[in-house]
Amino acid sequence: MAMRFWLTAILMLGPLAGQVTQSLDLSTKSARAARKKYYVIFAARGGSATGHAFVLWGVEDDVHRRSTIRAYGLYPANSHDACNSVYRKVAGAVVDESANHGITNITEELIVKVDRADFERARAVERVWDCRHEFAILDRDCVEFVRAVGAALNLDIPTRTPARWTPRAYVRALMARYPSPKPL
Repeated sequence: MAMRFWLTAILMLGPLAGQVTQSLDLSTKSARAARKKYYVIFAARGGSATGHAFVLWGVEDDVHRRSTIRAYGLYPANSHDACNSVYRKVAGAVVDESANHGITNITEELIVKVDRADFERARAVERVWDCRHEFAILDRDCVEFVRAVGAALNLDIPTRTPARWTPRAYVRALMARYPSPKPL
């Protein structure tokens, strides 16, 4: 049911042209049997030279038959500071992707099923980053936000290299660490 939900959600949200989706189950047996299922999704979208990376948090409630999704990414607080963020830290903000930028143009995503405790730990990272109000390319940008959330889940986080410094390239590198199992 979980994968069916995500596939339906993705189909409703936008076109699948060029989209790559992988999944990883880190939940325990007891969590798989629970009434609520928790997901942390590492996503990237195109639309610019580098793209953008962000994180979605999803909860499936089997009892009430509803699901919720929250999506957040890190940005410079003022668009005119974006160029300055290459040289120095500027004011930053964790922004609600679904309200401000949309989540319809996801090009790559790694869907990670987790236990509630892992889910809450990952959400805590978002709140800490939101409180810092800083943004700097390669130091405190959208990729580093994704890396921090992944580290909170104890994922094998790839290092950031020249070949994967852009948001889309980095999410692809993260996905490469966790290839989806091949169907039998």
